[in-house]
Amino acid sequence: MTERPTVVVWDLPVRVFHWALLAMTVLAFATAEAEGAWFVLHLAAGYGVMALVVFRLAWGLVGTRYARFREFVRPWPVVREHAANVLRLRPARFVGHNPLGGWMIVALLAVLGLLVATGLFAGDEGEKGPLTHWVGAGAADALGELHEGLNTILWTLVALHVAGVIVESLLTGENLVRALWTGKKETEGAAAAAGKVGALSLTASLTLAVAAVVAVAW
Repeated sequence: MTERPTVVVWDLPVRVFHWALLAMTVLAFATAEAEGAWFVLHLAAGYGVMALVVFRLAWGLVGTRYARFREFVRPWPVVREHAANVLRLRPARFVGHNPLGGWMIVALLAVLGLLVATGLFAGDEGEKGPLTHWVGAGAADALGELHEGLNTILWTLVALHVAGVIVESLLTGENLVRALWTGKKETEGAAAAAGKVGALSLTASLTLAVAAVVAVAW
């Protein structure tokens, strides 16, 4: 059997972001109800998520081709057509994110951003966020409830995201998890030529990463 050619789609910054975000999110979830030093770890994980989200937003504007929002955030008619094709079990293959996956990325980033923002001000009977002194007790309690609700929404989206990856992999015969680990996807002919990530220095991504950490620390 002739192997199909591969092309690098996901650059190193995108891959590091994805797996680091997974690790930070799981750590934050595991320590959500903790106290003392473990709650400090929860806060650290939250700050890590915040820095990663800030970096990804910036990289989505200035990063390599398939990292950019303009490449994978598609209009509703395109999303609807892809969803219909999935229901028919005949989805088209995309070099980057498919239309449903693109909007899932946007939804996850939005919920994560709101989650860490509310966590800063959240208060309840146990441990409190680091900025609860900026708001009243009533507002802190309300933000704490919202923080918990957003956490439920987040993991619902994560479950849908994982299900989507599995379905897409089965229907297209493409291992999407491996692709996000190696950065390479199988493609053909003209699509391979058009699918190159494009050159952008690693220094640029490191500079943005440092800037994101500094912004969150500030």
